[in-house]
Amino acid sequence: MKIGIIGGGKVGCCLAEYLQNHLVGITASTSTKNQELADRFHTSYTATLEVIEQAEVIFLTLPDRKIMTLANEIASATKVAGKIFLHCSGSLGLEPLQALHEQGAHCGSMHPLQSFAGGATKLQGVYMAVDGDAIAQAKAKEIVTLLGGNSFFVPGEERAAYHAAACFCSNYAVTVETLAQKLMSRWTGSEEAAWQALLPLFKGTVANLESTKKTNKVLTGPVARGDINTIEKHLLSLPNEYLSIYCSLCLATVQIALSNETIDLQTAHQLQNLLQLRQVKNSEE
Repeated sequence: MKIGIIGGGKVGCCLAEYLQNHLVGITASTSTKNQELADRFHTSYTATLEVIEQAEVIFLTLPDRKIMTLANEIASATKVAGKIFLHCSGSLGLEPLQALHEQGAHCGSMHPLQSFAGGATKLQGVYMAVDGDAIAQAKAKEIVTLLGGNSFFVPGEERAAYHAAACFCSNYAVTVETLAQKLMSRWTGSEEAAWQALLPLFKGTVANLESTKKTNKVLTGPVARGDINTIEKHLLSLPNEYLSIYCSLCLATVQIALSNETIDLQTAHQLQNLLQLRQVKNSEE
């Protein structure tokens, strides 16, 4: 299998590391960067059209907003019939690759459900969402297996919801921890010390999540206990900028505790009324 990668950012370089035995070339936005990537990954081809000409499978690992533009440029610049193009966006369907499809290419997507914030990124064991026509999807699954991952199908019309689930898991977890760090820094003297204070708690939660098959089952804390008095104290003591997100998270947590049967329906209603009233009051202030 001959693979080319167009887009030399974090995702593209990570795939290149894993697929070096199959890589014919990886390109970025400038000829200088192209040569750097060719030297780094020991490939011969440094120009985008050369890479496409030599490759059987081409990954488009660019920001979402640039994928359609690049696909249109490729479709008008070179022959693509029979080649397989896979974008790596989590939120996009196959529409951005339509111009390539119209020229006879097989089009699909392969999105690793992983964070590429920096440093070495593990792909073994990672689930990867695939889509595409029969040939593109089969090739994507083959590459996922080659990477040591697990493939699963997410259709184009559901990609945005799939991507939102990933954001809840990763991006918004960072948001919540950042809020906790900022609040905790009142008593630790700095945000750095605050995170060191919170980190064992966070790691303990992650360890609990790693040991379960159903995340809701590891829920602890005042909502899980139905401790209305404690929640009320939280609402009275939190700075205004925290109240809206706290109430939203707390309301969602009430539903989890209710499904876990750690609180009854009466307690759930009491908590919901308390939180909803505070939301209304906060919006009026």
